[in-house]
Amino acid sequence: MTETKRMMLVGGLILASLFVPVSDHVSAQRASADEKAMTAGDLQEICIGPSAESKAACRFYLLGITQGISMGMSIADGKTQGGRPCIPENLSSSAIELAVKMKMGQDLMVFPDDHKLDASGLVSAVLVSTFPCRKPN
Repeated sequence: MTETKRMMLVGGLILASLFVPVSDHVSAQRASADEKAMTAGDLQEICIGPSAESKAACRFYLLGITQGISMGMSIADGKTQGGRPCIPENLSSSAIELAVKMKMGQDLMVFPDDHKLDASGLVSAVLVSTFPCRKPN
């Protein structure tokens, strides 16, 4: 797998787990000006790759999308605390990744039992606290 494909996969995983739960389908497909969205062809190339790395990357990407949709439905149905996150449209996937990793690390140091939580729920909670929606005045 090339470095470009690997970076697209990482960005795709982040986008799948972050944007799908908080946006409609069209908004979930956006990418900032300096990033290119993964195409269906890119995903197919990864998924049909013969290496164990490609197979795992495909599986995790699809899992991220599936969990993202599930979490998005829970948010839409009002089944989560804190509402939904409002992630700035121009925020890069690397900035989102850094913010989530830092906050997740802090949470897991303070609350070690959170290691057992569902990852998509923890990431959603981190996003809501990091990027809260502003209420109109």
